[in-house]
Order: sequence, then structure tokens, then C-alpha cells
Amino acid sequence: MTEEPSGQIAYRVVRLKPHGAAWFVVGPRGLLRSGLPEPTVAAARRKATGEFPDAVEVADLWPEFVRQLEDYFRGGRVTFKARLDWSRVTPFQRDVYRRLRRVPFGRTITYGALATAAGHPGAARGVGMAMKRNPFPPVVPCHRVKEAGGGLGGFSASGGIEQKKWLLAMESQSVSRH
Repeated sequence: MTEEPSGQIAYRVVRLKPHGAAWFVVGPRGLLRSGLPEPTVAAARRKATGEFPDAVEVADLWPEFVRQLEDYFRGGRVTFKARLDWSRVTPFQRDVYRRLRRVPFGRTITYGALATAAGHPGAARGVGMAMKRNPFPPVVPCHRVKEAGGGLGGFSASGGIEQKKWLLAMESQSVSRH
């Protein structure tokens, strides 16, 4: 993977026709943030630089990760291999995110079941807050977490609950084709 220039924080915007533009930010220790598609490249740039205003845009940053993003948004069953920089998340969030990464493509888990699986039984609300603060979508697939009664729960990405529905439908359709 192409490294960020001189250890700086770098970002890249990835056009995903017809879905808009995804984005990600990389630091010396790995992926700092990633985002689901925004409607425009300009919106994706704003998201990428909002938390990291000094980040440098690098056109060829992490080409393998870009291929994985493109494959995923075409409905491919992708296991993201990006190195994640855990320095900006709490130990609880790290436990939850690591466990959530093991939920298979096209499957879902409830907030409570994820809390238990991550070693924090009874912490369903904490899992909900961790999903809201997830810095790594879709690498950490927060859209796969649902309410115990089968409801979708919330979704804080810019597309809101409609984007969550779309991601779940995309994965479901891909699973049924294979």
C-alpha cells in the first residue's frame, strides 16, 4: 500500500459510480477514519478533512484498500485488510469493533448479542454509542447491527437509516446471488 507522504496524515476520495464518493484518512499507524459514500466528491473531501484539516490528499494512497472498497460497493464479499489505528477509540469500542468485524457479510447481529460477544454483556446501549462513533465504516460494518426486536436501530452516517437499508439490501442481494 502506498504510504502517506513523510509520515503525514493523508486522505483519498474514491468515486463509486453510481453511489457517490467514499473517503478515508491514513496516518503513520494505519487507517484513522473512513466513510461511507457521500453524494459528491466535494462532500467526501469535507468529511475527510473535517477532523483532519491538515491532511494531504494523495491520489494513489492505499490502492489495495481502494480496490477492496470498489469491490465491496459492487456487492463483493470483501474482507477488508486495512491496518486500523486504534489510538482514537476506547478499549470498549476496540473490543466491540474487533468482534463486529467477524460478523459475516450479509448477516446481522443485535446490539445485545454484540455486547455479549465482545465480552461486555448487558452493554447494548454502549454498543449503540460505539456504532454511532464508528470511525471505520464499512471496514467495521456498523450497518449490520440491529435491535433485538428486529428493528434497524439508528444510523448516523450521512445517508441515515436509508443508507443502512441500502447496505443491508446490497449485501443480502449479493449473498442470494452466490
